[in-house]
Amino acid sequence: MNPERFPRARLDDREAWPEARLRRYQFAKLRTLVSLAHRELPFYRRRFNGAGFDPEGLRDWDDFRRVPILTKEEVLQAFEEQGHFSAGLELHDPRTARVLSVTSGTLGTAFLSLSRSWRRATGKALARAYRWAGFSPGMRLMTGAPAWHSLAVKESYAVPHLGATYVVPWGTFLPRFAGPFLDTLQDLRPELVSIFLPMLYAVLGECRRRGTDPREAFRSVESLLVNGAPMTPRSRAVLLHELGVPKLFEGLGSSEGLVAMECAFHQGHHVFVDTCYAEIVDPVTRAPLPPGQRGSVLLTSLIPHGSVYIRYDTGDLGEMLRERCRCGRTWPLLEVYDRCANRFVVDGREMVSYDVRLCLDEVPELVGVPFAVIRREGPMSHLRLAIQKPPASNPAALGARVRAALEERLAVSAREEWVEELPARWKGTPVIPEEEWGAPHG
Repeated sequence: MNPERFPRARLDDREAWPEARLRRYQFAKLRTLVSLAHRELPFYRRRFNGAGFDPEGLRDWDDFRRVPILTKEEVLQAFEEQGHFSAGLELHDPRTARVLSVTSGTLGTAFLSLSRSWRRATGKALARAYRWAGFSPGMRLMTGAPAWHSLAVKESYAVPHLGATYVVPWGTFLPRFAGPFLDTLQDLRPELVSIFLPMLYAVLGECRRRGTDPREAFRSVESLLVNGAPMTPRSRAVLLHELGVPKLFEGLGSSEGLVAMECAFHQGHHVFVDTCYAEIVDPVTRAPLPPGQRGSVLLTSLIPHGSVYIRYDTGDLGEMLRERCRCGRTWPLLEVYDRCANRFVVDGREMVSYDVRLCLDEVPELVGVPFAVIRREGPMSHLRLAIQKPPASNPAALGARVRAALEERLAVSAREEWVEELPARWKGTPVIPEEEWGAPHG
């Protein structure tokens, strides 16, 4: 793909604002949101008062960092105490309809009450993301998001707004529904496909089981938008080759309001500054971290409608990138690598499965092959891996190359176990506790 097809002249004015103007713009929206939450929402009024935070004293970014961080555990506790999905986080015009959505439940299922205004605002942002991914009016857009997911609510506005035909296969984004997804892909031939990365690999596996050429299955697709798990540079290149699609983009998001998207230069994910504000803080001290350092991703949704999330710990591990994108956009660049809960320590080094994935991708036969880290409580002296055995492979030879790649890139030793199949989960199987997997063999 030639990024010059997306020159600076095509940027919206707001996309190229100087950083100082962007920060003033976001801070004004944050002040309005925090004041509204304190005045209208009992949940936030109790939290702010309990932390000694007065919204009237919010004058600069240091003041904003005094807003207490919200965790998913607190949200789940509020639902339990109320016995209802309305927990005092919801801003609604009582004259308008609401939509109840749920999160995917990686860290526990939460409910989101979404208003028509929320749907419109987030739908516009999603429409922008699809345009970045190469959408043009008249295309067929196929998605794997189930009806209960907030992405489907956004798409219900974005797709008609874009002038698209909406294609939804039977089933959901669990890998066991790869068959119906592939059937729909071949029957209706969409031009743009939005799919979770683990599901995409499941569809490729279904192609292999059927003896179907993936290039034939995806021949109508002009642009593929993936999310749900991070791609490595090597896996992106292999997917482009194997699928034969002209364009492959990666999006980032959360049900609670994070929206970030690659542009045609693929230098990171631009945070959509008009809909959300993202921060990176130390997972332990909660101190802000500069660009280039990994930490917990905090989200503040700037849309004052529906469920309101202010300084919400998404549970993700990510970093703001130092570099500016060559596209000319000044929106911050964000990368998310995994859930903070999936971190592990090997020989004194903290890492996540993405770091291991980078090493496995050094072995061409293992690009995209499912694997899991078998994690023991506390620090580990070596990395223990369960890797799904590729067909017609020599596990002993592959294992030696895997260990060499891990030693070179991460400076850790490893022991691998080859398995026929790993547990199928919609976001993959990155980490499995040792007590669930069993003691090492041999």
